[in-house]
Amino acid sequence: MPDRRADQATPEASVVTWREWAARAILLAVGAVVMYGLLPRFIDLWSAVPELRSIGWVALGSMAILQFASWWCAAELDRVALPRLSRFTATTTSLTANAVSRVVPAAGGALGVRTRYHMWAASGAGTGAAASAVAATTVISLATLFLLPVLTLGLAVVGAPTPRSLGWVAVGGGLLFVVLFGLGVVLLLTDPLLRKGARLIEVAARRFDRDITASSIEHERDRLREALGARWPRALAFSVGIWAFDYLSLVAVLVALDTLPEPGVVLLSFTAAKILGMIPLTPGGLGIVEAGLTGMLTLAGIAATEALLATLAYRIVSYWLALPAGLGAWLLFRRRYPGVPAP
Repeated sequence: MPDRRADQATPEASVVTWREWAARAILLAVGAVVMYGLLPRFIDLWSAVPELRSIGWVALGSMAILQFASWWCAAELDRVALPRLSRFTATTTSLTANAVSRVVPAAGGALGVRTRYHMWAASGAGTGAAASAVAATTVISLATLFLLPVLTLGLAVVGAPTPRSLGWVAVGGGLLFVVLFGLGVVLLLTDPLLRKGARLIEVAARRFDRDITASSIEHERDRLREALGARWPRALAFSVGIWAFDYLSLVAVLVALDTLPEPGVVLLSFTAAKILGMIPLTPGGLGIVEAGLTGMLTLAGIAATEALLATLAYRIVSYWLALPAGLGAWLLFRRRYPGVPAP
């Protein structure tokens, strides 16, 4: 039976003031202007669809498998944060929320979180536990993502040489994610490095008039560690896996195109694409991500035509494939829990 307390637990979420409506309208207007400006690039991108044959079905299939592995890690991260979730509920909820966050402009991310919360509560997880789990998974996943630029800059400082084959880009990327896991362990268990990084964030936040303090960051770390308890190593591993498999799906298409880019710039391109996708102007960063990723791959030393083709293939499996997957997951969830309201 659906848990009707889910709607009662967050009544403020359903009340939208005129200022919020105005802010959303402005974001939609700006998004429309952005999409209009990027329309020529978007048309060029999709005109390359016939050229996908040059990549091959094996490579496209490998990319899809890697994306599904990334989504599986996201579902398993949810199960770590909320152990009472069944694998069915965790998987269908994760895929549905992922799709919802990609199709709604301006408020897609917030609606995706809300969808996850209501679906978990409806499955019997309990509203309080669902809220805590949503917060924990969101924090650890985003924190892992924003550590990637730090590692990329470290790679640039060290001066990693260009690999002889792109296969070594994948191997190097895998090792880099092992280092990312180690860095996450250090930040979760010790204070000195976290405090130094938190102070830098605090200084940067002041320049943008944001009220973010080093003590608040440390407090959030402690709350996250308390919420996860002894399960934090698994949570960190699955969080790293989300981005690792996603990154390898981009590497897979570069391997298929027989390119030889700088490994640090490939990772930076990937990270930039993920962050651009969070900009609430267009659904899932539609148009913005395509333009940004194509440009970054070009800077990585890839020819413009191949960069365009790689971006198209990557977005098909990482963005467009998520939509039917989410719809199918939602229909399966509704079949088991018929009283759940639509997102």
